[in-house]
Amino acid sequence: MRNLYLAFLLAFAVTMFGFWPSFTGGMGPLDPIRLVHGALAAGWMALLVVQSWLIGHGHNRFHRWIGRASLVIAPALVVSAAVVVHDMLGPRSHFGVPLRLTLAWIDVWSLALFSLLYGLAIAYRRTLFLHARFMASTLFVALPPALGRAYGMNIPSLHGLAGALPPSFWTVEAVLVGLILWDGFKGRWLTPWWLTLGVMAAIHLTMFQAPTWPGVVAAARLAGLP
Repeated sequence: MRNLYLAFLLAFAVTMFGFWPSFTGGMGPLDPIRLVHGALAAGWMALLVVQSWLIGHGHNRFHRWIGRASLVIAPALVVSAAVVVHDMLGPRSHFGVPLRLTLAWIDVWSLALFSLLYGLAIAYRRTLFLHARFMASTLFVALPPALGRAYGMNIPSLHGLAGALPPSFWTVEAVLVGLILWDGFKGRWLTPWWLTLGVMAAIHLTMFQAPTWPGVVAAARLAGLP
């Protein structure tokens, strides 16, 4: 627990590496909402790093005090992400329609998962085992798209973002399985990691089928898909 912040730092670094080209104009339009969303996402991850360091080093009072910032950052992050998804579906997007629908499907369910995990973390804030894992699980929401960009840019055989999405999910799922085994071998098989793994696996299994579903296409057109 004392060095948990190092894992958060690693996740932060991976996410920044994957998304950095998006915020330097290298992967499409750079506009205020993406800058705001990127700043909020970075703020959320920085908050988790600081919070995990504080609780790991016995600064419980400061942990609780700083944690109040999450009540502002988390809702703002969800709203900004929803705006980015809406814009991505619109005519300004440089992605093809199938990829737009795939990414929107991933993002919508990821936002729902993030909101659920954050709500559970607040509800179980007095139970350290549950609170810490629900909060940590919110990081996994950002990892598939970040890894997808990182893999897609650096592994030519994957042929871009679409080809990089499956190995991105495999990576996240493998880490989650490892965390489940870590808790399980310590006698706690009923761990919050199961929830995150289940939803991530469901998104993974449906992300390329969803763009062919009439209901998904109709909803996307209502949201601005040409």
